[in-house]
Amino acid sequence: MLKFPSCFRALQPCDQLLILILFGNVFYIAYYMNTSVSTSNTVGDLACDCDPVSPEYLISTHPQMELGGRLRPNDCRALERTAIIIPFRDRFDHLYTLLKMILPLLVRQQLDVTFFVIEQTEPILFNRAALHNIGYLEALKVDNFDCFIFHDVDLIPLNDHNLYRCHDYPQHFASTIKFGMFIPVTQMSDTYVGGVIAFKRHQYEFINGNSNLYFGWGGEDEDLYQRIVNKNLAIVRAKKTVTRYHMLLHERHEVTQDNLKRRWEILKTATQRQGVEGLSTTKYMMIENTQHRLYTRIKVSLNMVEVFKTAPVSTLRDLRRAMLEKRAQT
Repeated sequence: MLKFPSCFRALQPCDQLLILILFGNVFYIAYYMNTSVSTSNTVGDLACDCDPVSPEYLISTHPQMELGGRLRPNDCRALERTAIIIPFRDRFDHLYTLLKMILPLLVRQQLDVTFFVIEQTEPILFNRAALHNIGYLEALKVDNFDCFIFHDVDLIPLNDHNLYRCHDYPQHFASTIKFGMFIPVTQMSDTYVGGVIAFKRHQYEFINGNSNLYFGWGGEDEDLYQRIVNKNLAIVRAKKTVTRYHMLLHERHEVTQDNLKRRWEILKTATQRQGVEGLSTTKYMMIENTQHRLYTRIKVSLNMVEVFKTAPVSTLRDLRRAMLEKRAQT
């Protein structure tokens, strides 16, 4: 039997088969793309093991995790360096449950990923989209990542054939969501791009990332969809039987009528703002940057006044007029 050094396998891309070709007395190394390798170790449907766990348990069950939250194969070289960016505030139980479910999935998919938990301090309303931009910018200070996956902390993957990779177009993962125990599975619309979505670096910069103007719940996903479509990018989705997620129960912050009005007025100008407001105008204050075994934790504060100063004057004018009209009606 022909034998060759084990280091060949370590240098070999995980998605390719190693072939040794003999010409005369010299071996040449060649690679053959094997598209079936991606799911050769996967199992398909998964049950949600949603019971809380401790970080110590996760570290003990995944000793290969590197400081800063990097997980990579030890016997081959992944084709991409992936940053998984998780916007976060006070949901450690959800975070550890997500890691408990997703880490084995990523191991089976032979991916090289680093987790970034982007935490916004109180008391300003949570701004999930701005945290996406911040996570992207901070991740690039760590490494030259190829792929960026933005992942809600409360969405648990239920099928490991849902490959956590980037494609030639933005890839949306969460097409089918189970909300709690007693609500039927929901098939999300084809315009929904929330929950879990992946971009290559040039794609995210091409659309100028997310808008930073959405404080509180709602509007940011619709804005992102318009940014993608406005740049004539398709959205890639796997089969809905594969892109299945379980949403962990959580309390949603109270939504006032003023907040709703403000958000939908902002949404009206999504494509007009795209070139001048978004990733390129992201403003934040760094509070803490800490490397843990399971993730890199980046804590930031946002100043709502300073963020809105980055919006076009026309957007602020229309927003002010709409709010005055709303108050005059009450």
